[in-house]
Amino acid sequence: MTEKERIVRVPIGPQHPALKEPESFMVDLRGEKISAVSLRLGYNHRGIEKGCEERTYVQDVYLVERVCGICSHSHSTAFVQAVEEIAGLELPKRAKYIRTLIAELERIHSHLLWLGVAGHEIGFDTLLMYTWRDREAVMDLLAALTGNRVNYGLNTVGGVRRDVSPEQIPEILRVVDLLEERTKYYIDLALTEETLAKRLVGVGKLSKEDAVTLGAVGPTARASGVDRDTRRDDPYAAYDEVSFQVVTDDRCDVFGRAVVRLGELMQSYSIVRQLVKNLPEGPVAVKAPLKIPAGEAVSRYEARAARTCTS
Repeated sequence: MTEKERIVRVPIGPQHPALKEPESFMVDLRGEKISAVSLRLGYNHRGIEKGCEERTYVQDVYLVERVCGICSHSHSTAFVQAVEEIAGLELPKRAKYIRTLIAELERIHSHLLWLGVAGHEIGFDTLLMYTWRDREAVMDLLAALTGNRVNYGLNTVGGVRRDVSPEQIPEILRVVDLLEERTKYYIDLALTEETLAKRLVGVGKLSKEDAVTLGAVGPTARASGVDRDTRRDDPYAAYDEVSFQVVTDDRCDVFGRAVVRLGELMQSYSIVRQLVKNLPEGPVAVKAPLKIPAGEAVSRYEARAARTCTS
């Protein structure tokens, strides 16, 4: 039998129960070991950018918010920041704080979702049940603050649509305190539980050099030792008024990415406390002009997944 005949080629996708998105993989196997993988992306094109061209800036806010259900606030914030810069709008400080608060709550629920999915994919469903239970508390909090669990509809050109009431602050702090204690347990679990280490260590290796060359961002880059975070390096909203540490790890694998996300959860709890305890008084929006002048702007946002949103 020749070397070529010993290779078994297995197609996966683009429609497959194990895939969350339409992607196509052609996997070459030698026995039970993967020797090569070729992939094709781009099966899902919803025409959002084209749709935005045919609508007003206000209508576009709701459209770009639906790019992703997990990180809807990131896309709408990146968009309205660009529009506000072109329009020359100066946001009230309270609006900036509320945008940052929702951003960090969304970061918390996204990281908990990622950790749960990671546990599920390796057969550690207890971790999935724990983290997704905690994620529900964050989703309920987001629903109370914005009116929606997923696409929040909070952002508007010139600020935010809803204020944070004094009665809501104790509940925010209660949820954060609860989640912080549970996250400490998850951190201890990740560093001591052999199930996680055996399944995640050495998987999905991405060296620091490759992370920089390939343009990796977010927790993926930071787990490869890249000390980069848009919230610190190019602060927007109220990030220049809160203190936090950029969490990095040099394991360069999936285990390192889990460690980074757990560390970022602890930082997010601290940021949320700072925001609600120092929430300034004042309006939550300014009136935007009926006609936005022609112009260009670049808006950066540190998203929860492995990307930085730019509008």
